[in-house]
Amino acid sequence: MKKLFFVVVLSWLAMNLPAQVQVRYDVDPIVDSIENAYENAWKSVDYVDGYRIQLAAVSTQNGAQKVYDEFMLAYPQMYAYLSYLEPTFRVRVGNFKTRMEAYKFLLQVRAQFPGAFITKDKISYRDI
Repeated sequence: MKKLFFVVVLSWLAMNLPAQVQVRYDVDPIVDSIENAYENAWKSVDYVDGYRIQLAAVSTQNGAQKVYDEFMLAYPQMYAYLSYLEPTFRVRVGNFKTRMEAYKFLLQVRAQFPGAFITKDKISYRDI
């Protein structure tokens, strides 16, 4: 009997609840102007401080290209960069905002590239 009474009361409550609740937000216009200023400021930023993983620094372009190709075969979704800073060609990968993100990826690539290490670099804000 108690169960039947409980079911009847719950059914009655469910039928009397409103079907939909509307929520309205009143936003101060100053908040919109601050948000727009913030967005416009970030549009002018091209590069920010971040981290990459350097896989290799070799003296020949062919050696660097080989490392680059090997990495892209294993991780086609990841960004990779081949650059020249006299006298070496460098292969760096990733666009990481934090050192911890870079470290997590470093643990994945360490088996294939044992000399890999994390380095600070300027990374494109749009690629994050």
